[in-house]
Amino acid sequence: MNLDCQHVREVMDSYLSEELSVETNHGFLRHVAQCRDCTAELRRRRRLRALLSETLDVAVDADRVRAHIAHAMDRELRSWVRVVRLGAVAATLVAAVAVAYWAGRRVDAAAYDDSAEDHIACALTYPDGTAYDKVRAAQNLESPFEHIVDAVGLSHGLYHVIDAHMCPYKGRNYAHVVIRGDGQTLSLFAERAERGALPATPTTVLAGDTLDVHATTRLGYRISAVATRDHRLFLVSERPIDPPDLAQDILRSAVRFIRGLEN
Repeated sequence: MNLDCQHVREVMDSYLSEELSVETNHGFLRHVAQCRDCTAELRRRRRLRALLSETLDVAVDADRVRAHIAHAMDRELRSWVRVVRLGAVAATLVAAVAVAYWAGRRVDAAAYDDSAEDHIACALTYPDGTAYDKVRAAQNLESPFEHIVDAVGLSHGLYHVIDAHMCPYKGRNYAHVVIRGDGQTLSLFAERAERGALPATPTTVLAGDTLDVHATTRLGYRISAVATRDHRLFLVSERPIDPPDLAQDILRSAVRFIRGLEN
């Protein structure tokens, strides 16, 4: 193991915990993209963390909670007053659970900013002339996003995919497809919808695919976002894409792929 590998192994857990600086993070990714041994070690540590997370994750047993409430109400059936009182308590408990659930899924105000910032921190650092490497992308993408590039397509007119990888950023774990052409760089991000929802009112509806597009501008970048049942997608560009249909085609292809994962 050479000195580069030794350094990467030393910071690997910090990378997985998203504790590295942006510069160190991308230097780490560049090394892993070229080193099979470090790629294998990274996958091993990811699997270990996933197993630990599944082991420690305790799900709420809703049936058991309902059974406890029903049992308590049965004991109080002798008195209508007590029934009413218990009904009020049960309603309060249900309301509290509902409030906690929806509070946990509040609108994620940082979603647009994070995608624009990661576009700057990652996509714009690729040197001119970078070409897509299928082997490198396969090493750096994780389930269930391994085939996102095949679904989106390598070329769209003047635009071509130059890389794809998992891109941790501020607690997110994007599948990041970097696309370049016509003098600008695009980022397509896909992530699980674990941090809230997009705004309720779309800015555009793409006919034929029932896609509600939520478009905005952040940090000078144009961002088009689409929410599916379990995921969110963001297309970040530096200026309007010409022709405009090209951006819609990229989003459509990505959404069809994601919806296929969800079925």
